[in-house]
Amino acid sequence: MSSYQDSSASGQDNGPELALETSRREASLALGVGSLVLEDELGAAAHARDLVPRLARLLERAGVERGSGNLGLRAVFVGLGPGSYTGLRVGIATALALARASGAALYGLSSFEALAFEALEVDSEGTVALDARAGRFYHARYRRVEHGLLVLDPPSTCGAEELAERCARARVVLGHPELASAAGLALASSSVLRTDARPCARALLELGRARRAIGEIAPQASLEPLYLVGFGRSGSGREPGQRCAGR
Repeated sequence: MSSYQDSSASGQDNGPELALETSRREASLALGVGSLVLEDELGAAAHARDLVPRLARLLERAGVERGSGNLGLRAVFVGLGPGSYTGLRVGIATALALARASGAALYGLSSFEALAFEALEVDSEGTVALDARAGRFYHARYRRVEHGLLVLDPPSTCGAEELAERCARARVVLGHPELASAAGLALASSSVLRTDARPCARALLELGRARRAIGEIAPQASLEPLYLVGFGRSGSGREPGQRCAGR
């Protein structure tokens, strides 16, 4: 578990806010109480039933009083993927149940945007390239700006050859250690393959708070995972070049 101060949360209501990121095997959750953010990561061996006990532990650490079993959450942010089919279903179902039980506002955000938001420096571009299995790969491209992201290429899936073409001129590729060999990538000498970047609940919370503050997102009654079936046309609701706010 770790903690940090979120400067973007200054002046906000102090009600606790939760973020769940379950698009990969190692799920994570973050609890924001004002500018204080506590986070916890679940190992690959953890189960869905571990999410709520871990949240209760974070609430206790933050000194949040709970009445009659109610977690008292103000908002719940959840990563919509793309990613693990089972993980996304579990994360979204948990977020929906917690929001309904607490009367909290529910928000869904792209896990890829949280990844790029966290990993890229302001004024830099990055390509997300991850293994989607069965010979397919996820691809998306973003530009980090001062208060968020520009979506240059929305998430989609492609084969290895097409991925190599898309990444040929990328300055920064956000992938995994086996990406180059799995996709047969031969990156330019000026390119950097980052294998340490991953979607995390802390970045999801910060991005969600910032987007909410400027009215880019509104509470939702229900959410669907982004499985990239027709994703480039309708999954994220944003066209290339459209801003998504952040810190």
